[in-house]
Amino acid sequence: MSADFNIISMKMAISLIAILILVISLFFLMKRFRLGPLSNNKMPAMRLLGTLSLAPKRAIALVEVCDQWLVVGIGTENVTLISRLDPPPEMTAPGPGIPAKGGKFSLFLENLGLGQGVLKGGKASGNAEK
Repeated sequence: MSADFNIISMKMAISLIAILILVISLFFLMKRFRLGPLSNNKMPAMRLLGTLSLAPKRAIALVEVCDQWLVVGIGTENVTLISRLDPPPEMTAPGPGIPAKGGKFSLFLENLGLGQGVLKGGKASGNAEK
């Protein structure tokens, strides 16, 4: 009787381990190939282009959603839409003119004359007097 119990317990443990391995592998396959409820196809393409910190826990961010740029203000408890913009044609595809360190958002702000130096009370690098 104890031999039958040991064999049944061993079969049950092996079956449980096999089922757990199967469930975990299916989860990773679905995540890897973006299938089922784990896919991101239901949401529009969205990416963060850059942020600019204004104060502790306060920032401005530039987000691209469906080929439209959104300037949003980020606070401690909310996110507020500031403006909707169409992306400039020269900035839609990354090229050699876009600096790697500051990113698109910093370049965009500098083109508007709102570089970090202006926001901090100083002069922007491109607006220095000669």
